[in-house]
Amino acid sequence: MEDKTKLIHWILRVTVGTLSFICVSVVTVLLYGFFDNHVNNDEIFKMLGPAFNTVIGAFVGLLGGISLTSKKED
Repeated sequence: MEDKTKLIHWILRVTVGTLSFICVSVVTVLLYGFFDNHVNNDEIFKMLGPAFNTVIGAFVGLLGGISLTSKKED
């Protein structure tokens, strides 16, 4: 592989790993807040909902960018 291709693959792996970790963390906090009696669920969902949507949007944007910039095989 070329150096540029290796760099792109490394960046994609780091990005997907980071986004996956954030997604799992947000889901964990949401589940903890949902089952804890001392936590107001409305406040947790109001606070973490937009963050979760942003992470999912980043995943979609990353996959869309990859599909648009990938080389077409003949």
